[in-house]
Amino acid sequence: MAAGHLVIVPGHGIWRGTNKGEASEDWLLEPFQVEGHDHLYFIKHIETALRLADDDSEAIVMFSGGQTKRQAGCMSEAQSYYLLARELVNELELRNLDESLERCHTEEYARDSFENVLFSIARFKEITGSYPERITIPGFEFKRERFMNHHFKALQFDLNNVTYIGLGPKPDYDEQSTQWLKYFDDLKKAEYKNAVSQFTKDPLGNGPVLGSKKKNRNPFNRQHGYLISCPELQPLFGDSEGLDAYTPPWTK
Repeated sequence: MAAGHLVIVPGHGIWRGTNKGEASEDWLLEPFQVEGHDHLYFIKHIETALRLADDDSEAIVMFSGGQTKRQAGCMSEAQSYYLLARELVNELELRNLDESLERCHTEEYARDSFENVLFSIARFKEITGSYPERITIPGFEFKRERFMNHHFKALQFDLNNVTYIGLGPKPDYDEQSTQWLKYFDDLKKAEYKNAVSQFTKDPLGNGPVLGSKKKNRNPFNRQHGYLISCPELQPLFGDSEGLDAYTPPWTK
């Protein structure tokens, strides 16, 4: 399969399989995700990816996210997104509906945003036999910095070949109100404290703080096989020591 465009949809929750995901109750969410109606933007991320696949016959859509919630059992974030995509696709009036769906795949092991990117690249290689030439991510706007300034930098992936489409969240406050400003100020501070500052110190996310978070997001102790299918990526699965001396295959 010849394809050079990877569209990554990072998972943020697990769809319960009801009502096309339009209510927060249709999802397994964290409490902080409810105020900004995050679930509605999960849907927009999926729809954006499907439209990208419809417009570009070389695009491979990768729904990425593991079995992160014990109460969901074997349902992964990625699988729930894929199943919801199949429910939503008929409403999008795509020109090449069936063919676009055939190019939708799942990556079911990622436990954080760095792994969303790294594991999706590895899964892309498994599917196509080559690494992507360009990457597009429909995701939350407030997470743009961690992806563009940290994850792709750690992966040495040329930012000229990366497009980040920031969508949501949007709480029920007037955009000029104190509540609106406080919501996004708090969001920015939390993003810096819990993600940006941590990935600055630990680009691969395997240190004590980020590594502990990933362990908690893997309640069933699942193990990926990307070191078997993509052994040349081994340095990207360890700690951050010696990372500067590593040359990933997409830079050659």
